[in-house]
Amino acid sequence: MSNGNADPPAVKGKARASDAFDRSNDLETAPLLASTPSSSPAAAHQSRLRHGRGPLVNDDSDDERDRSTANGTANHLGGNHDDDDDDDDDGMRLVSIRRPSSSSHARGWTVGSVLCLLSSILFVTLLVVLAVLHLWVGRLLSEQTRHGDPQQMAERGLLWAGPSAVRVRANEAGAGILVELDAVAGIDVRRALDWERKDDGGWIRRAEGRMARWGVRKARSVSVNVGEVAIYDARDGFDSDQPLVVVPSLETLTLPLSYPTKANPVPDMHPFTLHVPLDFPSPADLARFGQAVWDAKTYAVRAEIREVVAHVGAPHTRGVAGWFLRRMKATRVTGLARVVGGEIPDMPIPDDPDKLANVTSISVFETASPAHPNTTVIAFAASALVANPLLDAIHDGRLPAIAFGMPFRVPVSIHLPLPPLPQGQRSPHDPHEIALAKVAMAPISFPLGSESAQLDVSGHLVPAGNLTPSAPTPPPPTSLDLSSSSRRQTTRKAEPQPPLSRALSRFVARYLAGRDNDVFVRYDAHPEPPLSDDPSPDAPFPPAFVADLVRGKELHVRVPGTNETPELFRDLRMEDMRIKLGGGDTDADLLASGKVVGEVVMPDIAAKLAAGLDAQWIWPDVLVYDGDLPRRAQQAALVDAPSSSLAKRAQLAFVDSSAPSSAFGVSHSGDDDELDALGGSDPADYPPSPVPANAFARMRPSSAMAAETIHTPANATHNATTFVVATFVDAPLYLLPGRGDVLRRFVAKIIFGGSGNKVKASMAGITSVRIALSGFGEVELEEIPIEASFMVGRGGIENPPALAARFLGLTSSSSSDDDA
Repeated sequence: MSNGNADPPAVKGKARASDAFDRSNDLETAPLLASTPSSSPAAAHQSRLRHGRGPLVNDDSDDERDRSTANGTANHLGGNHDDDDDDDDDGMRLVSIRRPSSSSHARGWTVGSVLCLLSSILFVTLLVVLAVLHLWVGRLLSEQTRHGDPQQMAERGLLWAGPSAVRVRANEAGAGILVELDAVAGIDVRRALDWERKDDGGWIRRAEGRMARWGVRKARSVSVNVGEVAIYDARDGFDSDQPLVVVPSLETLTLPLSYPTKANPVPDMHPFTLHVPLDFPSPADLARFGQAVWDAKTYAVRAEIREVVAHVGAPHTRGVAGWFLRRMKATRVTGLARVVGGEIPDMPIPDDPDKLANVTSISVFETASPAHPNTTVIAFAASALVANPLLDAIHDGRLPAIAFGMPFRVPVSIHLPLPPLPQGQRSPHDPHEIALAKVAMAPISFPLGSESAQLDVSGHLVPAGNLTPSAPTPPPPTSLDLSSSSRRQTTRKAEPQPPLSRALSRFVARYLAGRDNDVFVRYDAHPEPPLSDDPSPDAPFPPAFVADLVRGKELHVRVPGTNETPELFRDLRMEDMRIKLGGGDTDADLLASGKVVGEVVMPDIAAKLAAGLDAQWIWPDVLVYDGDLPRRAQQAALVDAPSSSLAKRAQLAFVDSSAPSSAFGVSHSGDDDELDALGGSDPADYPPSPVPANAFARMRPSSAMAAETIHTPANATHNATTFVVATFVDAPLYLLPGRGDVLRRFVAKIIFGGSGNKVKASMAGITSVRIALSGFGEVELEEIPIEASFMVGRGGIENPPALAARFLGLTSSSSSDDDA
């Protein structure tokens, strides 16, 4: 009973002591328990020391001994449980610690310990590297500030060559134009950083250069996006919120990066095409600005850029560098504005506009009207080689070699000045000019380095609309038998000409007389459709803003007259010529009757128009000569060199159509001398002064002679010909003062030369002709030079005795005139 009551406390005491020791995992906190004097040696083996993750003493042997002596220990503890309780409370237990062996020390460096040590070393090294890198970058930045600001760096590093070509085409929206520029560009990082001498420095500078080359090699390019650009007039005293030119946006421009070295000193430059869309919100303001710049030869504009975004690195760059570059933020600059001004360079204007173009072919023909297909118009087509206007400037180095072109069909209208109406028919609202033709210039392109390019021009005359209705022309006769042709002689000129006929008549007359003509070229804001055989019918017209841009502007061209006498009539001759004494209602000395016959000579370019030509009347004013016509001596130079060069410079000028005509030397009021101020004096005045020695009479009818046109078709041996026949009856011949002896010799040869003898006579002077052209209308050509020779026999003299008596009287009177 006593044993049964004592055993539980003994077991409980041991359990507490053992639990306290087992729960101790640290040598510093483990309780030091002293064994009692009655402890057996086996009890000492039960001591355990735990530290860290496990016991430092091997417990396997202790467990075996505990199992072999379990019973003895239990009996011992059971009989002395009271003493053990006291010993547990008052005693101390000693613990022996073994020194670890060398093998247990080696097992202490685990993988975690090694990784922890390496991480510490790496972290410290990284801190050192970052510190050094921070100091190095700071030194570079402080050094780089001495090489200029970012704008100067960009100007140094940007490499640009061109543009090598400029092309203009209509914008898809139709409101502006699209300019395409071909050029090559790149960025030299070494020049931008001003590091040209890095390779010549120490190892640190060379290392910096190698690092820069590595970074450039990884980045490869920089992408630039430019937002909206607006250009304003920045002249003094001009303030407008409306921009002159607006660039809505530019496509992304990718520029290659390069870092040249001594081994490879050439930087990378890649070709590209830059598309620049241009809008013109206020064409009128732009036109005024351009005129002011042209007059002052200086310009000042303010350019405002909404934003510029730059990103370094190509999108497809691989590796760590690509990952890093793709995560770099793009550089964004907003609200840029800068005023740019200067002087405009000298424009390459040729001294002689005639040398700009060399006409290679020209033809005139009748075709269907583009606006009214049921009617016909007189059309023309011409080709010319146009000299490159920039060639001299390119050769002189003022401009780079460039290819340029104009892709539009430029429609223009040609205007002629109107001669004034007779007094009594004028009004303050009479027009001063009238449209002669509508012309379209085909697209033209000058390739790179070309000296010339072909320009095709086509157009048509504006119909005068005054064709006289008439019956169909009868079939031409088989032979030229004109004896039955008789049409009444008109007693007065036909009704006044329409304005266009008057303008064209004046132009032709002045041209044939060798006098200059004024022609005004304007932009045609309402062009007609192209002709059926137009060389470029599908080419677009310029955008609508161009009409507003050039509104009120015109090109003044001076067309020089010809120095050659044109041959309007070939083989002009008098037939059935009869001369009789004057009298009756006329004061003429002699009266002549007969027919004027001539073959119409059309220029080669207008040969196709001969079939539609119909002469209405002619009105000659000629001198009659005994024998052949005298030949004029060769004239000296018309003008000296300084005046010639001045005239050339005055042949081409831009003027404002709203300005008065006197601003450029044309007067539309007053007599013909004022009207012809630009033309100067007429070198072929009629009648000539002095009068040739063999001239004896002047034939000047008081009214026009009715004319008839005869067309003969072509056959196997002859080409198609057109003849004009005018019959005149009792046309007055006025004896020239002091030329009685010449007339006496002429008549004497006819009267006393025998029945079969014929005397040669000639006439030369001017004539007016009214003709009708199919597809145009009627036009009167004034002061057309004519020459003719004919034979007069005795049958051409009516009443020879009376004429002989008059001849003798004329001889005495003329002799008295000569004596006087």
